[in-house]
Amino acid sequence: MSEIPYKLVRSRRRTLALIVNREAQLIVRAPMKMSENVILDFIRKKARWIAEKQRQATDTGAKQKTFTLSNGETVLYQGNTYTILRKPVSDVTLDGHVMHVPDAMTLDGFAAWMREQGRRMLRERADYFADLMGLRYTSIKMSGAKRRWGSCSARNALNFAWRLMMCPPPVIDYVVVHELSHIPHKGHGARFWNHVATVMPDYKEAQQWLRHNRKVLDVV
Repeated sequence: MSEIPYKLVRSRRRTLALIVNREAQLIVRAPMKMSENVILDFIRKKARWIAEKQRQATDTGAKQKTFTLSNGETVLYQGNTYTILRKPVSDVTLDGHVMHVPDAMTLDGFAAWMREQGRRMLRERADYFADLMGLRYTSIKMSGAKRRWGSCSARNALNFAWRLMMCPPPVIDYVVVHELSHIPHKGHGARFWNHVATVMPDYKEAQQWLRHNRKVLDVV
């Protein structure tokens, strides 16, 4: 059996984990001192599972189409699917499950519109949860990140991906609570997750949505 190519990431974790990313690449997360022979043996035992996950990732990538903002295309906005309809309007408007888009709007213009919606909504939600949690952040910025939903700097500045606007409101709230929880807890230890759970006990449902829909969010 030929060896399966993989990328090894060592950390202070206690267990071994296998992840197949969106490019169908195998990522192995291992404890600092675990021998490579143990890692290779584990990979061999999981070969069938790895092959299936890599096939799924490859198939999903092949099925994805480049989003062009054309009539009839669909796009996610706050967790709902809308059909694009180009019209001589001055701004993006929603009508049922139809999203009316100005004839002259470009993809960059559409991204700017989404970014602005995100700036308004995320500031509103961040203010709400910061008050609820007794926390204070320094600023909020929107980014075009595709690999990271949000971040909290050492100075408690919040940064969110504008593609969050494609997620359902409860998922957006989870990301906000997650980043606010980094103000008192900079790492991802037990205290951090306990902090998140006190505000959002069902946060794992939001995590699951993000995992299952990450590829869809890359379309735009």
